[in-house]
Amino acid sequence: MSSYNSPLPVGSDLATGAYAIAVGNTPAGTNNVGNSTDSAGNVRVDFVWGNYPMQPNDERTDGGTTTVVAADASQNYDWSGYTTNPSARLVPATSNNHTVAEAEWNDYPSFLPGAGNYMITAASGNGTTVTYTSQNKLSAGDVVNITGLTASAYNLSSATVASADALKFTVTNAANAGEITGQWYGKVQPTNALTAYDGAGITFIVVPNVLGETTALALDELKDAGYEAANITTASAATNAAVTVTAAARTAGQTTTTITAASHGYVTGNKVTLSSVDASVNGTYTVTRLTDNTFTVTTTATTVLALSAITGSVVAVAGTIKSQTVAAGTANVLSTATISITPWATAS
Repeated sequence: MSSYNSPLPVGSDLATGAYAIAVGNTPAGTNNVGNSTDSAGNVRVDFVWGNYPMQPNDERTDGGTTTVVAADASQNYDWSGYTTNPSARLVPATSNNHTVAEAEWNDYPSFLPGAGNYMITAASGNGTTVTYTSQNKLSAGDVVNITGLTASAYNLSSATVASADALKFTVTNAANAGEITGQWYGKVQPTNALTAYDGAGITFIVVPNVLGETTALALDELKDAGYEAANITTASAATNAAVTVTAAARTAGQTTTTITAASHGYVTGNKVTLSSVDASVNGTYTVTRLTDNTFTVTTTATTVLALSAITGSVVAVAGTIKSQTVAAGTANVLSTATISITPWATAS
């Protein structure tokens, strides 16, 4: 491939390349933070090779069709054509780099003010006012949504800020759950935020495993992980019929006990109660699924067990979570994404 000389800063008549010279000679202008702009109002930064941040000096149009350009055989490359994709603005959903650009640079590239998405590290209430510890740029009168705090009473929707400074803000509210500190997932965002990425709050979630937890604990954990409360749905409780246990086996010195129950319907993480099987097995356990007809539980007993042709029973613990629509461990999930959990109904 032919060599390339990195251009001089745009705005200089000595910039290399026809387009750079054209932009370099464009009459000067400035944006609202004093940076030089080209004729399209974009910051005057020439596109360069290498691992550099995205540079918005191209004159973008709103949309447009994809164009396939035939390659010129006289040029020094081996392909027969290339595709151009017109782009108007950053699209945060396409990559983490775009997210960073939108979240951290409020005047990049369209110079729109970014409404904050700030972390909350502590909160306290006295029955009249809730005070939140948060480095922020809020002002009295801002309307905000507060999520992710371990004391759910302090998670408020469309709350009006009563007072604010750089380190804290207050909301007039009767919530009084004492003082909570060490918060990792607390977040405050004005309701007029441009996007979910504005500010320095939680952008992406690693989905937690809530199978086997009570519904209340599951909801708290999902919110703590960063899900917006309004985007978590609790589905109708699943039918919870007892299943017959026909065999149980355990090797000497081991605590893992294999249970045979045809078409049991449980997945790893479900919580169940075994009864009428054996004194060393009867009780409540978390399941590890093996097949459609078998699963294991971890007992305290380590004696040999080889039961067959028995008529025991297993049933899920009512109110614990049977399933979640987004698999545990899924990463890079937006805090504005949705998730649904399904609890087990009362045993039948």
